[in-house]
Amino acid sequence: MKLQSKIIFSFFILIFLSFVGSYIATTQIWQRNLEERNNVYRERISKSISETLAMYYKSWGSFDRGWENVLVTSMTNLGLDPEKNSVGVIDSNFDWIIASPKAIQQDKNILKKKIDSGEYLVYPITVDFSQDFQERISNVERDMRRINEAIRLGFISNSQANQMISELRESSIYDQQLFDSVKNIKTVGSLVFLNEELKLEDRYIDYLIITFSAVFFISILFAFVISRQIANPIKKLTNATSKVAEGIFEPVESSNSNSEFSLLTKSFNSMTNRMKEIQNQREQLFSDISHELRNPLTVLRINIEGILDEKIKPTKEKFEQINNQIILMTNLVEDLSLIATAESGELSLNKKAIDIKEDINYAVDSFYESAKNKNIEVINKFNQPLILEADQKRVRQIFSNIISNAIKYINSNDQITIDQIEEEKVYKIKFIDNGPGISEDKLDRIFERFYKVDDNRSREIDGSGLGLAITKQLCLSHGWDIEVLSLKDVGTEFHIIIPK
Repeated sequence: MKLQSKIIFSFFILIFLSFVGSYIATTQIWQRNLEERNNVYRERISKSISETLAMYYKSWGSFDRGWENVLVTSMTNLGLDPEKNSVGVIDSNFDWIIASPKAIQQDKNILKKKIDSGEYLVYPITVDFSQDFQERISNVERDMRRINEAIRLGFISNSQANQMISELRESSIYDQQLFDSVKNIKTVGSLVFLNEELKLEDRYIDYLIITFSAVFFISILFAFVISRQIANPIKKLTNATSKVAEGIFEPVESSNSNSEFSLLTKSFNSMTNRMKEIQNQREQLFSDISHELRNPLTVLRINIEGILDEKIKPTKEKFEQINNQIILMTNLVEDLSLIATAESGELSLNKKAIDIKEDINYAVDSFYESAKNKNIEVINKFNQPLILEADQKRVRQIFSNIISNAIKYINSNDQITIDQIEEEKVYKIKFIDNGPGISEDKLDRIFERFYKVDDNRSREIDGSGLGLAITKQLCLSHGWDIEVLSLKDVGTEFHIIIPK
């Protein structure tokens, strides 16, 4: 499955699970609310129709088949369609007394089952046949007020008043007949109601389906857009990676944002640029090695073929010349091996406490004759002992390479000055000359293998072009650093930086 499809599928799963969780969480609440709304609605409708039918029954004394018109009119006034809503009055045997056209179609047994299951709401129709209770109470209270007023005015005595009150309480109007008449309420039938159009359950399901469908399609669209934004950079990186595997180093277009993909793309471009640079350096290395080996091999081949063809006499001088070329190639191979070992971090160092001052003096003495032959003055200002843990052989090689390189490239009558500086956190050993200097655009490559600042002049100078590359790797192997400063026609400075 492709990445974009996986992202869309993941979005779908998350949405589906969220929907299911929401459905489960809200179903119970919705159902309770649904039942309450159904009951309130049907009870309100049932009460209104029941009161209307009770009023007509009290006036006429019975129901008959002609009362369907009253029922239908009441339903219509309440916004119910008699053709779609089952409303009617049944007796105790579940037989219809009056019913709407929709209800009359219901079978008696089916009707009973629906009533028992609670699907149909049953509302009693009660008719009050008693006299007006409030009117009777008012008459009794009026008589009591008259008796009290007669006592106050002196028309009757207290004993007469008590007797009249006792007779009033014992009268049938106040006691038995009054309360019997209040209780004269009769249930004349049961109103049955089921609103077929009030299908809130179905509406709830419909809402869920519509909502889910809308959210689903919007989410799929959103997931598609997001997945494209995520997948496209990855596709570009994948294609670029495939090209890198084929040796084609092409950068990937990236946005200016700080997103993870943008940073990843920038890192990938930096990597490909570095790999391209390494590839170019490797090609240049092979070219340089071929060039450096071609001359001694050519000399060897010519001399050996000449000796074999007896065109050249095998004299001692010829064998010395052949031996020198072999030594040259051996040194070249050893230098390359040393650089490779140092770069891989596998160079073994025999560290011990040494005095850097003595090693500086050793290197200066080693090149005394070479400097003298070019009338170059070497000024050694390194006169303070500096004890460090280092490999003495490699340290002397570092100093010798720098001094040798300076003697080769500076002019006659120039100077080389060696000095030391102690700073807060580091020691610095400086090698300063007042030679022709190095242009700024070539300083960055000064420590590359086989790199020579001036190819035309370098042909006149012996050396493989590996000296400074070896020097840098030996410094790094000791945990030191080396830097070069130079101005054209002013001079060059090499600084070896040693942490304290």
